[in-house]
Amino acid sequence: MANLTFNVAGVSLSINTADADLINELRRFNNNLEIVQELFTKQQPNGGNIKDTAQSFGVSPAVVTGWIKNGMPFVDIDGMNKYLITSSVKQWLEENQTSK
Repeated sequence: MANLTFNVAGVSLSINTADADLINELRRFNNNLEIVQELFTKQQPNGGNIKDTAQSFGVSPAVVTGWIKNGMPFVDIDGMNKYLITSSVKQWLEENQTSK
């Protein structure tokens, strides 16, 4: 049984469930919310879309796309582009022992 709490636009939502699939989906949703919040509040100059992220890390866009396919966190805000945050990319690379 897991108790997950989300805060969205000043509203707190708590969910208590034993459904593993639901828990995983809610965790992904919460991760996306955190990425969107950081994108809109910090507007970091590095990171952003795949091309900008690739440039920031000195790799090709294909490498960043590969990272995403392997589970690197991103958010799809407009249905067409994936957006990334540098701190999340760095953390994912460290946790997955993936080099540039």
